[in-house]
Amino acid sequence: MASASSDQFFNVERLGNDVKVDLSALKVLDESAVQKIREPLLSLAHEECAAHITLDLQGIEYITSSMLETLIQIRRTVKDGGGRLTLLHLQPQVLEVFQVTKLHELFDIQKENG
Repeated sequence: MASASSDQFFNVERLGNDVKVDLSALKVLDESAVQKIREPLLSLAHEECAAHITLDLQGIEYITSSMLETLIQIRRTVKDGGGRLTLLHLQPQVLEVFQVTKLHELFDIQKENG
């Protein structure tokens, strides 16, 4: 059975052991946005650490180093709990940040669902 919930800045959809977090409404993951979403995302990672969490970054046009740090923390929490984290729909300029920092080697990055 699917369930959905939302934070002020993102939507969460649960289906069995899969959890999809839609961050696309934010457009820019700058310092201000990260301050607002960091704790709710880390809390979700702790609650759902054994699940397969997918972060949909469809509309994100810009990402800061503090958001990269948050993603690394989420990945570590989920991995330690036996789950996995997938990043979905990265825009070319955001994917380039992951490639330049070599984080594309750490994260499961997918173009489409599945």
